[in-house]
Amino acid sequence: MKRIPFSSFSSFSALFKDYTEHFERLAPFFSGDFRSDNDLKSVASAVAKNHPDRSVVVDAIRTQAEFYGLGEESEPLLAKLANPASVAIVTGQQLGLYGGPLYTLFKIITAVQLAARYERELGVPAVPVFWLEGEDHDFEEIASAAFLQGDDPIKVTYAPQNGSEAKKAIGRMVISPEIEEALSALEDVLQPTDFKDDLVALVREAYAPGRTMLQAFVTVINAYLGAGNVLFVSPDDAKLKAFSSDLFKRELNDFATSSELLSSTSEKLPEGHHVQVQTKPTNLFLHSQNGRVAIDATETGFTTRDGRNLNLGQLEQLLSEDPGQFSPNVVLRPLMQDTVLPTAAYVAGPGEVAYFAQFKSLYAWAGLQMPIIYPRASATIMEKRIDKIVDKFSLSVPAFAEQFDRLFSQIVIDTSDVDVEGAFKASSTHLHKAINEIKPVVEQVDRSLVKSSDALRNEMMKEWNRLKDRVLKAERQQQDVVKGQLYRASSNLFPFEIPQERALSPLYFLNKYGPAFGQTLINTLDLDTTSHQVIEP
Repeated sequence: MKRIPFSSFSSFSALFKDYTEHFERLAPFFSGDFRSDNDLKSVASAVAKNHPDRSVVVDAIRTQAEFYGLGEESEPLLAKLANPASVAIVTGQQLGLYGGPLYTLFKIITAVQLAARYERELGVPAVPVFWLEGEDHDFEEIASAAFLQGDDPIKVTYAPQNGSEAKKAIGRMVISPEIEEALSALEDVLQPTDFKDDLVALVREAYAPGRTMLQAFVTVINAYLGAGNVLFVSPDDAKLKAFSSDLFKRELNDFATSSELLSSTSEKLPEGHHVQVQTKPTNLFLHSQNGRVAIDATETGFTTRDGRNLNLGQLEQLLSEDPGQFSPNVVLRPLMQDTVLPTAAYVAGPGEVAYFAQFKSLYAWAGLQMPIIYPRASATIMEKRIDKIVDKFSLSVPAFAEQFDRLFSQIVIDTSDVDVEGAFKASSTHLHKAINEIKPVVEQVDRSLVKSSDALRNEMMKEWNRLKDRVLKAERQQQDVVKGQLYRASSNLFPFEIPQERALSPLYFLNKYGPAFGQTLINTLDLDTTSHQVIEP
């Protein structure tokens, strides 16, 4: 396996590069060093002791597992979670079409590997958990899946015609008949392999009209990973919302403090580090007939984005009677997650690492232990045919982050040994000079032959230019070969000019390498996630 420092990429923020390469610069903003066994054990011990009631949580998750059709295979993980000494190793993501891009799979695999390490090396029972972020309502962000068709990146998009469905929390969306267009497009884009028919059947069953996006996502991710590797938890659950109601009540009553803490911490971030999350009037939403709408604080109470005016008493009564209507935003989401679960570590992507840097004081405000923030595996899957191209031109993966035309021009300049146009132009002067030097001799012998010398010049230049054109054509053909090879590698490594892991669907690779591909990744990805990994499938 090859490794590349994150500092070699322009696509990772300065904050994330510091977190993985110079943790000491950001240590005050986190609960511990993800590389330290002592810190891992200390936080694990604290969260295991402080969880208020595992039985309520386990029962709620068991009901969910049965709803997903995963009851039997989830039971060993549920039994472990019920153990008062156990902890959860959590990660989460939005419900991307067909399971989202590769990095979603990388996040879960890191959580699975990290849980195994807690048990093997730290002696702590640990359960990998995927927190299903199905309450997000930005449908456009998850509506597409990307593939390579030949050498061209292409997106398959689900576009339901019912606009009101697209305003709902994504997990609640009922899949409509328009999914057929996206399923047919998937069949068209996947190349014929021994695995295609079974994969298409799996996705068609998962995304059948009438099922929810939540059910579909769980079905495909569970199939990619293999049964029983991870526990799926949806926060859009009335029992879990009731379990978190004290947190929601605290936010309604003390949103000014949580907002001030977020703002104050953000101002203290080291110079050159960006602020990922901005403060909001409150960090809560309500599910309504108009979709998931934010609750804004006003001088006299609260108002929702769909025009409802409510006072604090009315919201508290609604929270008591129907907690399922409430939904946390990006700030309150991890606090709810770690109220529900004994979270010892959260496996985070680069953007999440950045916003967790703002949250330490909010955990104290909520009376919670902040988990260790463990960076997910970041990786490029390097197929042999692409690796040959990369090696041929002595390039590295980050080089393909360049705009393609610029990269191609640079390679042509670097690999071209001759200037064909310049060489022919320079050499043609010798032909003209030879004719010019012989003309006086011809004229002295027989003036009538001077025209013949000029005709010879013209014929020689015609042949000269024919040769030049043939050489230029050959050079262009060679450049076209180079251009095609570079385009193939660029499309694979940075499709749509973004890193492969953020674009391509796991289905693209599962179709090529078979259903064991997920287990191959579990066995291959390294738990040392302080640098980018380049792996061969």
